[in-house]
Amino acid sequence: MENIYSRNGIRPVINASGRMTKLGVSTINKAVGKTVVEAASNYVVMNELYQFAGRKIGEMIGTEDACVTSSASAGIALSVASLICGNNLQKVQHICDIIPELSRREVILLKGHNVDFGAPIAEMIQLGGGKIVEVGYANGSNLSDIENAVNDNTIAIFFVKSHHCVQKDMVDVQSVIQLANTLKIPCIVDAAAEEDLKIYAAMGADFVCYSGAKAIEGPTSGFVACKTKEYADNMRLQYKGIGRAMKVGKECTMGLVKAIECYLAGENVQVISKNDLENFMEIVNKINGCKASIIQDEAGREIYRCKINFNKDEYGLDAMEVVKKLQEGTPAIFTRDYQANIGSIAIDPRPLNSIDELNFILTRLIEIGKGE
Repeated sequence: MENIYSRNGIRPVINASGRMTKLGVSTINKAVGKTVVEAASNYVVMNELYQFAGRKIGEMIGTEDACVTSSASAGIALSVASLICGNNLQKVQHICDIIPELSRREVILLKGHNVDFGAPIAEMIQLGGGKIVEVGYANGSNLSDIENAVNDNTIAIFFVKSHHCVQKDMVDVQSVIQLANTLKIPCIVDAAAEEDLKIYAAMGADFVCYSGAKAIEGPTSGFVACKTKEYADNMRLQYKGIGRAMKVGKECTMGLVKAIECYLAGENVQVISKNDLENFMEIVNKINGCKASIIQDEAGREIYRCKINFNKDEYGLDAMEVVKKLQEGTPAIFTRDYQANIGSIAIDPRPLNSIDELNFILTRLIEIGKGE
């Protein structure tokens, strides 16, 4: 498995975990790569580029405007900061000075959504100057929890749409957006890895934060779908303040626009089919001590994975030990290991580049079970 990383002495990776930041998120297609190279090879007025990209993305997903960012996380911080500063350049340039004096910067967040996605969601909100007000409980929430927390200091209601969050007994995103609209409080939705680029804005969300490198399979980037041009303009103004540390380059901006075009045109085809995954599952079930099944994504997306449970008495290792063995090899194999501590891993087929990679995972599972 030779590539630019292995040629430079860095272990190559087979990614069966998902579109994870720690593994470089995703890979881009040739059309996006060509766009990135051409954009990187020419000059442009960046403010004009940001405005063009925002309008273009807005046209494609059905919003008035959008703000291109360096990541979904940056989109969260800049959304919050823009609500604090508005179009006031002095506030933008001195946000860290004025924050201690401001009381109107509260962001309501469900306790079950205050998660670590690789970094704490709370830090992204606070980076933009927000003060978090947790509501509800880790194992349940309702709309009254949110409504009762709204006061004159509230600048936003925040909803995280992610498998990282508690799913059971939580209020749904549409109800939260509707409540925010009724209360006339801006609603920010973190939809970083979501596959539908239109649904939350159509529900009425004021800001919807997406990763450009996850479902869209674009370069390192992100964007925020904005309900109004004013919201997007105020976000872009943040590039004269804290946004400077999160700036996104010309090549990633144009690459993102192209990636969205390809994504919405259905050009991103998953290499491993559900049938391939089912065949893989059947063979895994023949390995002594392994029990495999096809499961759907925890957050209800149309994503299917192969879950594998390990019986240590029969297989020889538990799931945590299997994860370690897979990652130690060359190429390193990363699986979805959120439930390894309770006995299972999952194979996500979306990031796999070939059927050979899936077969290699199967070979390693057989070898590990034999003590090799």
